[in-house]
Amino acid sequence: MKRFVYYALLSLLVLSMLLLSSCSALIPQKQPKIINTYPQETAPSQVIKMEDQWVMLHSTYGGQNYTISVGESSTSANNIYSATDVSIRYFEANKNGIAWCEKSQEFYTYKVYVFETQKVETVFQVAVDNGYQSQNIGIYLNTVYYCVINYDQQDVQVIAYDITTKTTSDVYKVKFDESKQPYSINLENKYLSFVCSEQIKVLNLQNNETVFDSILPEVIEYVFSVSYDSKNDNCALYYADNDTEDIGILKEGQTEITSVFTFSQNHYAYQDKIDCHDGHIYWIAQANASGNVTDHYTFIDYNYLDHKPTEIDRTFSFYRNENEVYLLRFNKNGDYTHIDLCQP
Repeated sequence: MKRFVYYALLSLLVLSMLLLSSCSALIPQKQPKIINTYPQETAPSQVIKMEDQWVMLHSTYGGQNYTISVGESSTSANNIYSATDVSIRYFEANKNGIAWCEKSQEFYTYKVYVFETQKVETVFQVAVDNGYQSQNIGIYLNTVYYCVINYDQQDVQVIAYDITTKTTSDVYKVKFDESKQPYSINLENKYLSFVCSEQIKVLNLQNNETVFDSILPEVIEYVFSVSYDSKNDNCALYYADNDTEDIGILKEGQTEITSVFTFSQNHYAYQDKIDCHDGHIYWIAQANASGNVTDHYTFIDYNYLDHKPTEIDRTFSFYRNENEVYLLRFNKNGDYTHIDLCQP
């Protein structure tokens, strides 16, 4: 659990992030296409590009004050929500709403901004003192999905909140087992993935069918995150085994996982985020190291079908919609006064 506490204390400009260590020089560099350049004072820390609008999360130095903005272009967005003395790690949106979890010293609070009413609703709140929560959240059609550990009843619940009816329902429930932590979800379009250190289950929310269900190989001790590649019916995992942290590919029912990347010491996938789509795995590589902050961030695009990686340096955030990938990147090495919004 050490890195979950670690992440909560980091901010956009004080995080120490990763190059690919000694392997970096062997990976082809790619120059991205710049869409817009922001001064650091107004730059977003995360972006979501929808069909007709942009949704952006902004955080101040120190990472405790956040603003969400929405606009028809990447340069003209209106602020719709602000929060102070919190951290926001997960942030998702579609045409019906924006969902996020904010953690304060007292509470984990899951919220949604509903576009139709232009109001923020509290979906769920639980005291931090009750125990650790993963803060995972997603939105599909008019429903918000989140994962909660109920320590009183010793259950782990994946819960759906209907923003139209304001009602909740259980999507999936298992008994809580501390040895299987962390429990987490990942919602990618219509596919909802649930993972712990023992099992992966992927549900198609469109028809409520389970499309992937597998017990994890015994070598896996800890799973940080999962992403489902629906086209190839594979799951990518960011996981730890006895010695290292790896990103690997697992086929349903497979007794062994195929590692595609092994992190060196003090190197991680930033915010535990991986995204597996159409034969590619995306992540931000992060180095917990001293030195120039701007060169500790690297975006990796790994084609796991032909084993070809490419990288883009100085990149600290990425977002993929159905057709495109968007990046946030320091404009120059050694200078974080300007941030570029880019596409690979």
